[in-house]
Amino acid sequence: MKSQQSHVKALAGKLLVVDDEPNILSSLKRCLVKTPFEVYVANNAQEGLAIMQEHNIQVVLSDFRMPHMSGAELIEQIKSTYPDVISMVLSGFADFDSAIGLLNSGAAHKFLRKPWNNRDLIDEIDGAFTEYHTRLLNKRVLEGEHNPEYYAFEQAVRDQFEMQQEFCLVSLKIKDYDFLEQHAGPNIFKGLLTEIRGLVNSELPQGSQTFAFDSGKIFIIIPDYESEAIIHSRLSAINHKLNEPNTQRQGCVKINCVMGYALAPSDGDSPSSLLENLRSAFSVDNVEKERLCRFDSALRDVQRRQLKIKNSINGALRENQFYLHFQPKVHLPEQKIDSAEILIRWQHKELGWIPPNEFINLSELDGQIEQIGEWLITQSVKMIAELHQFSPDLKRVAINISACQLANNSVVEQFARLLEQYALPPSLIELEITESCLIQDFEQTLKVLQALKSLGLSIAMDDFGTGYSSFAYLAKLPIDVLKLDKVLVDGIEGCKEIQSMIAGLITMCHELGISVVAEGVEVAGQVDLLKLYGCDYIQGFHFSKALPKPEFEQILLQQPFNTEVQ
Repeated sequence: MKSQQSHVKALAGKLLVVDDEPNILSSLKRCLVKTPFEVYVANNAQEGLAIMQEHNIQVVLSDFRMPHMSGAELIEQIKSTYPDVISMVLSGFADFDSAIGLLNSGAAHKFLRKPWNNRDLIDEIDGAFTEYHTRLLNKRVLEGEHNPEYYAFEQAVRDQFEMQQEFCLVSLKIKDYDFLEQHAGPNIFKGLLTEIRGLVNSELPQGSQTFAFDSGKIFIIIPDYESEAIIHSRLSAINHKLNEPNTQRQGCVKINCVMGYALAPSDGDSPSSLLENLRSAFSVDNVEKERLCRFDSALRDVQRRQLKIKNSINGALRENQFYLHFQPKVHLPEQKIDSAEILIRWQHKELGWIPPNEFINLSELDGQIEQIGEWLITQSVKMIAELHQFSPDLKRVAINISACQLANNSVVEQFARLLEQYALPPSLIELEITESCLIQDFEQTLKVLQALKSLGLSIAMDDFGTGYSSFAYLAKLPIDVLKLDKVLVDGIEGCKEIQSMIAGLITMCHELGISVVAEGVEVAGQVDLLKLYGCDYIQGFHFSKALPKPEFEQILLQQPFNTEVQ
């Protein structure tokens, strides 16, 4: 066993310790106080995830049993969001069987027992940091960064920080590098690098350094720059010259080059933070158009917000933070509200009300949309059953269905089970799908939609008018309702072409037995034209925003609905 002094040589790094027992945290802090580790502590998983967002944590030591979010859920979330981090469980032996799944999946590196031996625990943490750096080194090898040039680059960045002066770090990417190398030969990069270094020497301050790697990555260090405006101007000049056709290039005339840059220490006060922020500069939306983009702290704030939202979704589902609102639909021939669309709302404990598009889009990226969709269907059917008891005249309520829910038959089984549970007439439920649902796997989507239709549910195509091939789907799918997108409705008053298209579309739908709903209706003039063209239903702020269930119930009592009054 190592002596206590041996730990002075342990690898330094940032360690996060998570445990809901204050006494445990205090004991661990005392145990680790003389180690080189920079220790952060959290009383729960949510607090731990917040720390992960703010600091470059390399190793996590977490309890297993914790309220709200367990250690298992925390470690799985960390593995998904921070794949390089090494996570370990520190818990009682009774939790070992439950933690086996974490160990087998690779999400957890080791299971450590409570109570612990201080020396052994420090050894294990030291080993975890060694594992972290080993994996990082192996990753660099796979990425082609394990070469003298990369180490020279890292050292040059560290030297700039040690000089304690401002400098600019630039990353240049040749986007079609692999294609160029394949078709123009392996020496193409050598010629491009010579050209780039010539531009650096002519356009940038003396002492600027260029570092290039076989993968086509190029970094430029610009020391002691005059001002950001001047640097931006000079980098723009370089980028313009690189992207314009050049007949003097050997093997290629045109290349596609983008650049990002960050300023130290304002954009990062350490080599790791500066490089991380520089990488995030390339995720700015307009980098493709501008070809040059500086790291923006506002972007980092957006990314942190997005991460907080993604990390909070599972907890929000458990704690019933989501709400359902109902936006009425007015049946124009009768001027009566007999249907509605269910819309999901979320009031985050810290962020307040989050726009549905924001959290829905984020949940689709990492698969959490499946849990949200399952919750939405269950709660929606329950509320529709309650509304049916309140107002038997209610004809139909729409529920939005995502593409991933149509990927298998589980959604059919869920509706069949819920219809039986609540003894609900299936005709009360309408499912709204978008064209994106059809693009992924048309045959599978068609199969599931037909199964849902066989249960007695209605199918509506949402956002019609924003896609490219929606017309082709009308005759192929079991569509009962078509919803005109707000983009079309917005232009109806001032554009004869849109008026003609909507009138023709409504006529065609009626010939196919399809009802038409116009959504996003905001002014009386739109209502008048849609009435004229025979539109069946109107939905939008002109009549009502989405309402909580009690307020929607009150509107159902106000019949017929006056479509002339906003």
